[in-house]
Amino acid sequence: MSAAINTGGPAFPVNDLQSAHATAMAASIDIEDAAERERAYILARAEAVIGMTLRDYFAAQAMQGAFTPPIESTKGGKDYIAMHAYQMADAMLRARAAS
Repeated sequence: MSAAINTGGPAFPVNDLQSAHATAMAASIDIEDAAERERAYILARAEAVIGMTLRDYFAAQAMQGAFTPPIESTKGGKDYIAMHAYQMADAMLRARAAS
C-alpha cells in the first residue's frame, strides 16, 4: 500500500455554498438513477467547495521559475518540469509542517 500524498488541504476553498450547490446540480441533473445522481452531486459539490489543493498551488508556483528557459531546451522537457514542480511542492509542504 502506498502512502497518501499530503495535499496540504484546499488552497482556495469556496465559501459560497449556493454556487457549490448550483455546480453540483448542473453536474448531476441529467442522471436518471437516483443513487448515481446523488453520488455525482456529492462529488461535484465537494470538488466545487474544495477547489485546488495547496499542493497543486505550490506546484504551479514552483513551475513559474522553470519556464525561464524555453521548455524545449530544459532537460527532459515538460514531463521533467512537472515532476520537479510537484517534488518542490512536496518539499514546501514538509517545510510548512515543520514550522
